[in-house]
Amino acid sequence: MLHDVRTLVRNQIYLLVLGCILALVTGLSSWAMAFAAGCALVTMNFWFLAKSLQSVVHRQEGAVVVSLAQFYGRLLLTGLALFGLIAWGGLPVPALVAGLSTVVVNILFWGVFRFYRQKVKEA
Repeated sequence: MLHDVRTLVRNQIYLLVLGCILALVTGLSSWAMAFAAGCALVTMNFWFLAKSLQSVVHRQEGAVVVSLAQFYGRLLLTGLALFGLIAWGGLPVPALVAGLSTVVVNILFWGVFRFYRQKVKEA
């Protein structure tokens, strides 16, 4: 993996660990469990996306078909997991969405720190 992608995946794993610790500290409350479940789901998606894009870059033929099949496969599995967590698990949706949005926060902070670091080097 590229260094930047590896950094993003590592930071997302840190957020997952933080979400799991939050769930344990709060006594496995439904809100914390939903946050940790959303964080785990988005972390797995992000990790598989990083791995699949790396393999697609090195493949010349059929890369579009493979990447589309992987994308829709991940989308289907994510939808089924979310359905199971909401319908059968009864987890609160706002907490699940908060856990899912950790990847956006991760990418946002990574971009801000990268921009700031670049400005410091130029000065």
